[in-house]
Amino acid sequence: MSLTDTQIKKSKALEKDYQLADGDGLSLVIRKKGTKTWRYEFRLNGKKEKYGYGNYLDISLVDARKIHAVARQLVALNQHPSTLLDDPQAKKMIVDGHGVKTLEEHVKAAQEKAALQALTTFGEAAGRYKTEWVDSHWKNPDKGWTPVKRHLLPKLADKPLAEIDVATIRELIYDIREHVGPPTALSCLAWAERVFSYAVEHDFCKHNPAALVKPARVGNRNKRTRWLTTPEIRRYLIGLYQANCYRGYKLGLHLLLMLALRKQELTGAAWSEIDFEKGEMLIPAGRMKTKKDHLVMLPRQAIEMLWELKRLSGDSRWVMPMPTNPARAMHSNNLSGAHAAALAAGVIIDYNIHDHRHTASTHLREQGHSPEVVETALSHAIPGMAGTYSHAQYKTQRLEMLQS
Repeated sequence: MSLTDTQIKKSKALEKDYQLADGDGLSLVIRKKGTKTWRYEFRLNGKKEKYGYGNYLDISLVDARKIHAVARQLVALNQHPSTLLDDPQAKKMIVDGHGVKTLEEHVKAAQEKAALQALTTFGEAAGRYKTEWVDSHWKNPDKGWTPVKRHLLPKLADKPLAEIDVATIRELIYDIREHVGPPTALSCLAWAERVFSYAVEHDFCKHNPAALVKPARVGNRNKRTRWLTTPEIRRYLIGLYQANCYRGYKLGLHLLLMLALRKQELTGAAWSEIDFEKGEMLIPAGRMKTKKDHLVMLPRQAIEMLWELKRLSGDSRWVMPMPTNPARAMHSNNLSGAHAAALAAGVIIDYNIHDHRHTASTHLREQGHSPEVVETALSHAIPGMAGTYSHAQYKTQRLEMLQS
């Protein structure tokens, strides 16, 4: 006989699981822990199969029979019920009585979706994510995308998303950590999670394996504290000016050390930002990390170097134009070769260009200059109440400090 709601409600848990049959392969399994679950037992391709619809109360007796009717038709079409019923929206439509176009059409759509998920590669998903989101929302999309381009795409580009599991991501991130360091590994993990999140949202895959790799197990983004001692500065500059490379690279690296600027703040500068008469450089907010205009005081040695860069740049509007195309500003990466040559000649290890700012800050503080003046020169926010209420430029003090 078919089940009734009264019979189901009166059924109690026993020492072992048991089931109550409703007919045509549908039964309610009463678990020893007390849960009641709908189950369909059937044969497909000559094999016994079982498929669960969900728990009683979540799915009523009436709704279970509606779902079961569709499941039986799917089996009759030689399709497993999961091809349709794993889709919560399809199950809801069946329960609501709206149906699903035709079973054949929905099964075909489900199969096509599964095929798409099986074929879409990480490289394709990453390309779409960059075009549709990164390019329009990131200030420097190509620079930000570098970890993906250098470390993720070479290993994952051709792999279908459906085949990339947690172990694949974890091993790749750990390998990056060992060869490049924790900061880069953590950046790559964050990008992998973003790409997979986009892919899940757009039905390219079902899961985000990168989200299950814990950043804490990869490492910490420790802030760099490397700076050059006075003897190292001497060796660095000697090695820099003896290097066999473009003179503009040497002057640029020396100016970064002298003025404590970020790379892009100098390599992206235009001559319109330099006032030789006042001995000042005004970097507009659009090129600053802080999103605020930054006034740079120029000691006389910096002015001499800038005049030499002016001669080297010819008619270009850029302070540091591309040597091969004066119409374009130099990319900050162009300085890397000269920097590496200076390090090699000076026998200096573990030191990057951005560490020039650490070097300048450390030596200026050791000379006794005011922390507020040093922080203003570095275009850093001054902490505490002093930073909240003070808008001083410290022009005189900064010029005296940098000249010293």
